[in-house]
Amino acid sequence: MAAAPFRLKDRLRTLPGFPVLRFAVRCVRGGQSRREALFELLRPEGVFQPFATTAPNRYPGIFRFVRDTVGDGPDIRILSFGCASGEEVFSLRDYFASAAIVGIDANPFNIAACRRRARRKGMSDLVFRTATVMDGEADASYDAIFCMAVLRHGGLKATDTTCSHLIRFAEGERLLDSLARCLKPGGLLAVMHSNFRICDTRTSRQFTPVLRVDPALLPATPLFGPGDLRLDSDLYGEVVFRKDRAGGQPASM
Repeated sequence: MAAAPFRLKDRLRTLPGFPVLRFAVRCVRGGQSRREALFELLRPEGVFQPFATTAPNRYPGIFRFVRDTVGDGPDIRILSFGCASGEEVFSLRDYFASAAIVGIDANPFNIAACRRRARRKGMSDLVFRTATVMDGEADASYDAIFCMAVLRHGGLKATDTTCSHLIRFAEGERLLDSLARCLKPGGLLAVMHSNFRICDTRTSRQFTPVLRVDPALLPATPLFGPGDLRLDSDLYGEVVFRKDRAGGQPASM
């Protein structure tokens, strides 16, 4: 039998000082790497995705659909929950020219970076807050909420049969309940790149899906249901939901 190939990275991970060295390297790199390293030291509860994977204008079709549905204006309030380094918030301003836009993230170092960027860009009307839950937000206070690539964990693998070692379905359900509470009647909730399906949650009773994308076009991600157990299929394309109890078929992208 051939010997397993020697991997320097695996050997380094076994050294007693490796975690400290890794932390130092991430801090030296600066930027998002440093913010994530510092955030890991805080170990806050209620966090799902610890990695701030984002990009400008990442969901243009969904952004347009929500804008065309809820409209724009100073009386419209939009929330980006789990806004990471703020790319989504700044992109939303291109779609909602005069709406009030709020970005919330669990990582205070991300929020500090967002505020610095907003000052540099002269966009002081954008609001950023640090939170892991919606307890500080008023009932029925938003017209649309984006929760994109939040209800997931980048450490989950295609071979995992449960997600309980990293995230829990019940906690995701509680977060969705709180997001629903903060939506106005008729408001829209956008959820994408999640390890949980809205249709499996009790929260789904408050919503009607109004936009669906072809799941075959989405990046593969494992899906888990109640009890944190892996679902038989990873195909799921419902991404925008209206807060009501009406029926009807969702539009498609």
